[in-house]
Amino acid sequence: MQGTQYTQVLRARCGCLAHFLQPYFVASIFLLSFFVRTLWDVIRFEYIDYGFLNPDRFSDHPNSDSGSALTIPSYLRWISVLSPLAGVLTVVVAGLQTLVGIFQNEILESRANAFLHRVIVGMPLVFVTMAIRATIREWAVMTGSAWTQIISDKLAGASLTDRQEQWEKIEAQQIATYEQHLQVASAFQFFAVGCFTQLCSEALEAMVTQNANNIINDSDEQLSFEERRQRLQRDSRILRRLALSGLWAFVVLGLAKAVVTLIVGMISSDLDNARLVQPIHSKIMKMLEPVFLFATVLSVINMHFLGEMDAVKRVLPGANVKFHATRALLLIGQVQFSVLSAFITTSGTSPLLHALHKIKWHGKYPEFGIHQVRLLHSSLLCFECLIVAIVNFIHCVETEGQRSL
Repeated sequence: MQGTQYTQVLRARCGCLAHFLQPYFVASIFLLSFFVRTLWDVIRFEYIDYGFLNPDRFSDHPNSDSGSALTIPSYLRWISVLSPLAGVLTVVVAGLQTLVGIFQNEILESRANAFLHRVIVGMPLVFVTMAIRATIREWAVMTGSAWTQIISDKLAGASLTDRQEQWEKIEAQQIATYEQHLQVASAFQFFAVGCFTQLCSEALEAMVTQNANNIINDSDEQLSFEERRQRLQRDSRILRRLALSGLWAFVVLGLAKAVVTLIVGMISSDLDNARLVQPIHSKIMKMLEPVFLFATVLSVINMHFLGEMDAVKRVLPGANVKFHATRALLLIGQVQFSVLSAFITTSGTSPLLHALHKIKWHGKYPEFGIHQVRLLHSSLLCFECLIVAIVNFIHCVETEGQRSL
């Protein structure tokens, strides 16, 4: 975050072309290519081949789990179909802001500030790309398009049991990949929080160093300069650990959770392993979700108070405003799926069903199962990423206006 030698050499030798040789430019090209490929898949299959998910186009797919469990209600159909368009707008807004940040004069801000700014702006780009990829995986299950013609020809003449077993394997692979896509996006969130925490650590260290003369009182006058310096360094480390230990723990646990879920997804792509691993993983995650939700809320509050410190404001001007949208996306990414799962009506343990039974509701329950929850969750993330990108863009415009004044 602070390395400047490489940048200075590039600027001296390449001038304005130095930006194109930076690691962030290579990462941006890769991400843009991945997004374009993703969008092309959506246009080719869901928009053209399936007529914007017209049920008449895929109702005859021979998946063994067909029926109400995989029904795409009309409202959910259009939310999911429009979500890639929200993704395109997100890429346009956040991409434009990224280009402006790259080519503007960086003398006004530190190297670390510029890096963190690109991470904040880039978060919606990563998140929306992976959210659309996840939506595609759920579409493949709910429309039965994962059952390709090649698979159908291969199993021609096979018994219904064999075909059903093959479909269960395909479904397990698609759902595992769905989870992996969203965990990659979640891991980038924790990376951004880690960058913010590192920047706060450096700001606190600078604050302690600047106030060194006030920290060493008169009773320490008999100590040598080296002893006072060592004591100051020790106090600085203790202060930073106390102030930032919660955020660092949140980042480490969040990344560990993402990595474990990715590994479980890899293992669960095999149906036999999924039957063994998924129940254990689900029970563990069900117990840890409330704890992790509490840790997320606590970390968001911690980030807010750190951003109010003058030491942090000097290093990262407008820290809280810059991270408002980021913190909102952090909360949404961790909470939204759990909230939507409470409305599942295909399970006897649904909190919604219990509530309806208590008020003696005798009407027809809307069909809302785990597949509908997954599709709605990944689709809504695209719209939420667009809101985050717009908020970041507005803040960027306001900041530039204040600088010009």
